[in-house]
Amino acid sequence: MSGYVAAFLFVLFSISVSNCSSTKIIPESVISEATLSPTNSDTVYQDTMEATATMQKDRIDIPMVPNVTKMPSEADPNEPIEPNIPLLSWADFYASIRPGVPAELAESLERESTENEEKNLYEGFRIQIYSGPSPEMADTVSKQFRTWSVQHVSGYSPETYTFFKAPYYRVHVGDFHDRTRAYSVSQIVKRQFPDAWVVYDRVIPWNVPADSVLIRFQRN
Repeated sequence: MSGYVAAFLFVLFSISVSNCSSTKIIPESVISEATLSPTNSDTVYQDTMEATATMQKDRIDIPMVPNVTKMPSEADPNEPIEPNIPLLSWADFYASIRPGVPAELAESLERESTENEEKNLYEGFRIQIYSGPSPEMADTVSKQFRTWSVQHVSGYSPETYTFFKAPYYRVHVGDFHDRTRAYSVSQIVKRQFPDAWVVYDRVIPWNVPADSVLIRFQRN
């Protein structure tokens, strides 16, 4: 039994000695070269660090001022205090504008329009058939025209107006808004009163003949 144990130990010792002899010893020169020679990754890292150092050298550092909001107690007493005015948008400004004409202006325009309309209604033309110093003659001509117009003027009965306007007495007949219409009637009146001619005068609106009325000379 002891012989088997001794043989087994001898075999183990032989195997261990063979393994030790087969191990290769790396020279120290190879280890030093491996340690000193840089790899590709080390070269790239070193170039990157050098470029970064150059950029940092050319950069100008600007000091950053912290945005510190002053509390009311820390405010500078010499600095003017800005009023707390609320900001308005264009929508708020437009909403405050009321389109249209102010009431006072609208009333004024309406009153002026009414006055102009009334003024236009009282402005027009008449036919003057007499102008002279005698009031008796003016009355006589006025009566003659009324008698003659009833007999010879068809479609319209002109009114007569006798008045004094220095230095003469005058007799005007008819009321017209249109000068052309007044002129056409004056041509009819000239058949009996040769001095008849159209003059600008104030008229009575309800005595003005309608545009649809046909005024013509009528023979008996």
